[in-house]
Amino acid sequence: MGRTLLRDEGVDQVLERIAAWEAAGLIDAATSERLRAAEAAQSSHETGDQRAPDAAAPARRGPSSVASIFGPGITIGEMFAYLGGAFLLGAYETFVVRSAGFGAGSDLPVAVGWAVAAIALGIVGLVLRDGDARRRRAAGVMFALAVAHAGSAGAAMASLAGIEWPGAGVIGAVVASAVAIGLRLLHRALLTQVALLVSVTTFAGLLLSWLESVIVPQRQFNDIGDPIAVGGPDPLLLVLVSAAWWLVLALIVGLIGLREANTTDEDPAAGRRAALTRLWAGLVAVIGLATAVTRSDYTYDPVAGNYGRVIEPWIGDLAILVLAAILVERAFRRDASTFVYAAALGLMVALSDFNFTYLSSSTELGLLIEGVILLGAGVAADRLRRRIGREEPEPEIAAPVAPA
Repeated sequence: MGRTLLRDEGVDQVLERIAAWEAAGLIDAATSERLRAAEAAQSSHETGDQRAPDAAAPARRGPSSVASIFGPGITIGEMFAYLGGAFLLGAYETFVVRSAGFGAGSDLPVAVGWAVAAIALGIVGLVLRDGDARRRRAAGVMFALAVAHAGSAGAAMASLAGIEWPGAGVIGAVVASAVAIGLRLLHRALLTQVALLVSVTTFAGLLLSWLESVIVPQRQFNDIGDPIAVGGPDPLLLVLVSAAWWLVLALIVGLIGLREANTTDEDPAAGRRAALTRLWAGLVAVIGLATAVTRSDYTYDPVAGNYGRVIEPWIGDLAILVLAAILVERAFRRDASTFVYAAALGLMVALSDFNFTYLSSSTELGLLIEGVILLGAGVAADRLRRRIGREEPEPEIAAPVAPA
């Protein structure tokens, strides 16, 4: 019985090691399954079980494709560590805000408190980054939180200097982006990649909002609430600039994903970062374009109050569908199924907008058509993903024959 327990513990350790290799990107899913099958066959041979590996007790499965993105499975102790750390961080932030108050000059204590938290979280991340896979994942969490606190501290300092929103937000996003870039170069992990993408996207959005607040004059209203003509650029120009802004940002993010994909030989985990970056690029393109083409403003006569969509809804929906088609083409060209999810989102947004604008004459009809749109988009996205992810069967490798 003692030998059986020792053998079971050894098998568990081997299976955990295989799962860790798969989560770290050192081996793919097919290789890990073959290793598990071989281990199961070896274990059944040692125990005298002559059944085929498929008929034997099922071997432990590794983490799913989604869970493997974030490394090995979270243990009970790790889960409680994250929960306890979240409560401690929440208590600290509550103490900082409560101590600062809400009067004049309260931004300085908040900025200092968040800066101290960012430094402390960065130091903890540096300590954890040299450990095993779970410790490196925890280091990524610490670095992501450090980026968020650094950006918040920068925004608070800008507000203390008298800069109003969204200018203060731009300053905070610049600080967060700079810290995120440094931490991403220091620690190549999925969470630091997420922190970088979020920071850059936030900076782009706030910068666009700040530029619009500077260039476009603030709308004024008369005593009865009607708008007063104050001039400014054509709303159609604002739509075109906003759409181009987000598409250029998506292109830059896509190039970052392409660079990550080209480094998979040096860093096997770069494939997961490339997939995440491509997905982010597609979402930025779809959401940014949809936000731009659905813009509403006083388009014809501001005094008369003609408020509505700047461009015709069907033109904007057509632009989103064209973008979705481009994303599908990129998915097949790059063999990257992540673009399909962004394309499916674009399809749902365009068809939903067209439905509620032109087709639905009642709530019931609108909900019915919307349900059909969602089901159809889901089925189409799943079939496209299967076609892209379909791999040719690997040729069987004959077992070497031992010499006589």
